Amino acid sequence: MTASRTGLGFDLHPLVDGRPLVLGGITVPSSRGLGGHSDADVLTHAVCEALLGALALGDLG
Repeated sequence: MTASRTGLGFDLHPLVDGRPLVLGGITVPSSRGLGGHSDADVLTHAVCEALLGALALGDLG
């Protein structure tokens, strides 16, 4: 039998004025974006969290 692993990732940031809304590396036209210390790209961060979890490598922090 082939071994398989799964990972589950999530990320969240508040909506704020004056920031771009970036989802999956694409800037989406919006009057508000996601706040945070990074680019606040919740889609990319959630995918990375899932991959790290599936590989048992911890998390982004």
